[in-house]
Amino acid sequence: MEFLAWTLLILGILGAVLPLLPGPLLSAVGLVIYAQSNAQDIQLWCYLWSAIGILFFLGDYLLPGLIAERGGSSKAASRGATVGLLLGLITGPGMFVGAFAGAFIGEYSTTRNTMNSLHSAVLATIGVIIGIIGKLVYTLSAIGLVLILMYK
Repeated sequence: MEFLAWTLLILGILGAVLPLLPGPLLSAVGLVIYAQSNAQDIQLWCYLWSAIGILFFLGDYLLPGLIAERGGSSKAASRGATVGLLLGLITGPGMFVGAFAGAFIGEYSTTRNTMNSLHSAVLATIGVIIGIIGKLVYTLSAIGLVLILMYK
């Protein structure tokens, strides 16, 4: 059981930087599996950190649009960034290009202003980068949590 947990935790790190591999979700499942094979006092921490991982997983897809919207972009840019991110993951141009293009097209369809659209697209791309950093921090800290719990 612990081998599977460690495998998922390591895959979670890879998934933090590779598209289509849900890093925080893999780490969260790895923590749950690890918790199942350990004492009661360890389980609480693993379950709590797993719940946070699910929030990271969901937030990662919403972050580019939210950052674009917070930066003054329209709701169309926010929706475009989210849709572009998801389509970019599925169709191949990648999450950076997808979020950038989606935010640009969404904002341009609303404002017809190239500079505002470019600003929205850059903010959406920054959101993707922040999401990757956040996922990486979470997945590494999940491994850190297991190491701390192992040697406590």
